[in-house]
Amino acid sequence: MLKTTQALGGLLFCGILASAACSDSEPDDGGNPSDAGEGGAGAASTSGGKSGGGKGGTKAGTAGKGGTGGATAASGAGGQGGAGGDGLACPGCPSGFCLDDGTCVDCSPSDDQCPDGQYCTDLNECEAGCKADGSGCASGVCLEDHSCQQCISDDECSGDDVCGSGQCAPACAVQQEGQSAGCEAGFTCCSLHCTQIETDSTHCGACGATCGGGQFCGLDASAGGGEGGAGGAGSGPGVTCHDTTLANLCAIGKVVVILDTTENPTEGNRAPGRAIGAALEAKCVPPPIVTEAEQDSVDALNFTTGRPVSGGGELLVVAGGPFFQNLEDYVEQEISPLYLFVDMDADLQQFKSRDGDAVVASRTISGDNESHDFFAIQFMRDPLSGSLVLNAQGFWLSGTNAASFFMENGILPDIASYDQAWYVYEWTDGDGDKNPDLNEIALTDSGT
Repeated sequence: MLKTTQALGGLLFCGILASAACSDSEPDDGGNPSDAGEGGAGAASTSGGKSGGGKGGTKAGTAGKGGTGGATAASGAGGQGGAGGDGLACPGCPSGFCLDDGTCVDCSPSDDQCPDGQYCTDLNECEAGCKADGSGCASGVCLEDHSCQQCISDDECSGDDVCGSGQCAPACAVQQEGQSAGCEAGFTCCSLHCTQIETDSTHCGACGATCGGGQFCGLDASAGGGEGGAGGAGSGPGVTCHDTTLANLCAIGKVVVILDTTENPTEGNRAPGRAIGAALEAKCVPPPIVTEAEQDSVDALNFTTGRPVSGGGELLVVAGGPFFQNLEDYVEQEISPLYLFVDMDADLQQFKSRDGDAVVASRTISGDNESHDFFAIQFMRDPLSGSLVLNAQGFWLSGTNAASFFMENGILPDIASYDQAWYVYEWTDGDGDKNPDLNEIALTDSGT
């Protein structure tokens, strides 16, 4: 079970301890925050990311029909009407909402208290769809038609639309199964949903060809980009189901490097993140399409919580840890094999396994952080959205740089042999140049 033992803000920490740990040159924002630098030595004693976890909540309300015009919320009428509207109280209305003339209605668009998965229309009725504030969407964004941007389930679509490969659209027909008929270009009708079978782990290469829980749908190198199907499923495109291990990173056709510019004004983790993206492009065959995006402005993430919603068609590369990187904060709370744990009182920083909280690597915060560090490289798949995430982080920036170096020069040249989901290494500078070399990096542990 994840635990939080202490929570101090990064600014507070650096204000109290005016040390090298808060400089721009030493620490990594691989989870150890600083003021505006690349990181710092543990602004929060956490396991699984920032103290406090995810953000969100639900609202209760009624779901009846009827009424027109602009509604006014009662102050707590029947427990349904929200907290203190600025108009007429409606204690006699089951919903707690009424028009200015006292006519009871289901809801008010200006104070939407409809149940989850519904929104209040201009006719003051609750209908299927997301609320304008995006609170019911995994992505945090509700479109004008009240469907969620980058949906992950049918419940995030308005009306009778269904969700396929992140897009809400009308359901296709039974007789169109396995065909593009009834769907837009690039989509195939599978189980009444229009989906992209090149990346859909439920229909990988062909309708009904489902990947296992620890797998994803990606390029099939043995098919040469032609016929091949999914796991022998037949005549689909050149894709198949792969285990979620580093050995299969090159089976993903698109890479998005997630930047933390708005959280960290220095170069920080952007250089190692970009270096990993460039290495994947240079060494994978076929090379993926590599782009980059800010973490607060992308379709791939919920820009508030960091939750990945990109689906299985992209690999999200995130360098650094959970303090500045919202994506890493989310995955360490929810899905990552490893998480960062920092205890400032004990002068301790650790990588722990989600499986039993076992300590994988440990060292003091106050030691030499420019020429000695540990780093973790882990690949994971979000079981709900299907999103694929590659994280590389050290306790400090020196370790994150060493992770980037090792991805390019150690792992990718021999990628097929890296058949685990995560690896932890120790880097010790042997020649005094404070830059990593292959003979200075030693494996600590690995696992699935």
